[in-house]
Amino acid sequence: MSNTVLLLDIGNSRVKWALAEGAQWLAEGASTHAESGHLFDEWDRFPAPSIAVASNVAGNRRAQPFSAYWQARGVALHWMQAGPEDGGVRNLYQPPQRLGSDRWAALIGARARVHGACLVVSAGTAVTVDALSENDEFLGGLILPGRRLMQESLAGGAHALENSAGHAVDFPRNTADAVASGIAAALTGSVQSGYRRLAAVSANKPACILTGGDAEWLAGQLSFGVIIAPKLVLEGLLIMYRGKAPK
Repeated sequence: MSNTVLLLDIGNSRVKWALAEGAQWLAEGASTHAESGHLFDEWDRFPAPSIAVASNVAGNRRAQPFSAYWQARGVALHWMQAGPEDGGVRNLYQPPQRLGSDRWAALIGARARVHGACLVVSAGTAVTVDALSENDEFLGGLILPGRRLMQESLAGGAHALENSAGHAVDFPRNTADAVASGIAAALTGSVQSGYRRLAAVSANKPACILTGGDAEWLAGQLSFGVIIAPKLVLEGLLIMYRGKAPK
């Protein structure tokens, strides 16, 4: 049996995965849900890992094919959940178990990267803006629609606002740019407001870590420096697994 760990992040729109052994990332990939069947063909090319560790926020129907695949290969699949404390982070959510497993794993991954206060932002189908204190406590956070959801909602709810691509500019002079600029202002405003609130209760300047499909785009809209960590949830899952694995 190998000593590798297959890490799996089943999100609202995409599935992200990585194969890790020790401190080394051996392989990684991502897929939409519609094309996730191709992942099984890809994984068939690798020797069976010792274990598979997963986060799922997309519901049981999305998770079932992955459970069946790893069961057929004789690999235990562990679904990670949030709890009161893990990976050095204390969870102040009420109740702690209601926090999404992806948000919890991202916080744990962020704590391993940054020793101090940190704003942890996941920019995907939904955007989450979570505050990690300098004392390693998850203080709380925001959830709001992501860029694509905002645009689709406006296009579906307002007849005059067609779903066409625009650009975020200071003074929009057409409808597409007005929508794109409004979405950018809403998302960046939420992140910057969260950052100011965290800075106000921190002794030192907080860090900000971005993950998710729109992380690069969002980073370009912000007025302060950020760390982009595409595998942040997977990094946190690996820490969680290692903390629970038999010694």
